[in-house]
Amino acid sequence: MNKLTYIRSKTSTLLAIFSMIFIATSLYAEKLTASYLYNLSDFKGTINYSWPRLSADSGKNEIYVAYQSYVRIFNDNGMEIYRFEGTDFGSIYDLTVDNDGNIIILSYKGENYLITLCNFRGDPKSKIELKDIPTEYADMHPNRLIYRDGFLYLADFASMKIIVTDTNGLFKNGYDISALLGFDKDKEEAEDAGLGGFSIDSKGNIAFTIPVIARAYLLFPDLKIISFGKRGSTQGKFGVTGGITADDKGFYYVADILRCVIIVFDKDFNFQTEFGYRGFKDKNLIAPTDLAIDGRGRIYVTQGRNRGISVFNINYRIDQNNEEVIPNKDNFISTTRNLQNQEINLKRN
Repeated sequence: MNKLTYIRSKTSTLLAIFSMIFIATSLYAEKLTASYLYNLSDFKGTINYSWPRLSADSGKNEIYVAYQSYVRIFNDNGMEIYRFEGTDFGSIYDLTVDNDGNIIILSYKGENYLITLCNFRGDPKSKIELKDIPTEYADMHPNRLIYRDGFLYLADFASMKIIVTDTNGLFKNGYDISALLGFDKDKEEAEDAGLGGFSIDSKGNIAFTIPVIARAYLLFPDLKIISFGKRGSTQGKFGVTGGITADDKGFYYVADILRCVIIVFDKDFNFQTEFGYRGFKDKNLIAPTDLAIDGRGRIYVTQGRNRGISVFNINYRIDQNNEEVIPNKDNFISTTRNLQNQEINLKRN
């Protein structure tokens, strides 16, 4: 092959690659994809949970799961490394992990709820008593608990109220979601509503969902609220919203219990992709409910029908500066033009 033939071949190949990539890029604008990895397991195999509660320790990339009377801890390979029975706590409703690796457990004994600080082995260290709670929040029955940056967030899904305390239980702030959305003006609407999911993003904003109206929301510290997502049965639409979480790159993940998918939105709340779908293959989901994300870009999904907790790897198409990674058009054009010029010069000579 002489030099002219080689350059012609190289130019044609580059043009073909250029066309294929940029046609694909225009048609496939997703900034991430998700791939199934495994289910949380012990040495016997997959653990068959139905809708357990879970919390991710992003520092250690460990997952804490509460189900029935047990709390189990899993390593970053999805294998159980420790468990303890929590019968002394009563009925465990939720748990979270602080920056020191302490486990904080929300439980009920009868109609009374308890918040207990435990060490990493589950041994109780102290009770956290709530203090200076305003009257409008005194009747809360929280069923969700999150630790974030030195604060505890407790949510009562039925009353749609959230309170924030320090780690000693001293009241710092409170949010009546129903009132903020104007539901308190419509008694029937208020009774039908309720939270379906609740989390805190990396900026301290409160993300939540309301299943009956198939919406996801973001509540900012200044009380501004943004809603996103629409009801529907097609891709990117909500059937019945469940859990919600966010990663450190600004993507929001919403579990759709009815459609059996996890729907992903970018930081501007534009639909990106969805994954899971109803079925009994490993990659499928059945009534996904709660979500958690660790520090390695893996999302943990609880589901029904004894399907346990599925783990998916998030494959980002963005770089370390949160910019979308796409082929560099200018470089392609420049390289192709250089080859074309070399071809012209060879013809002239």
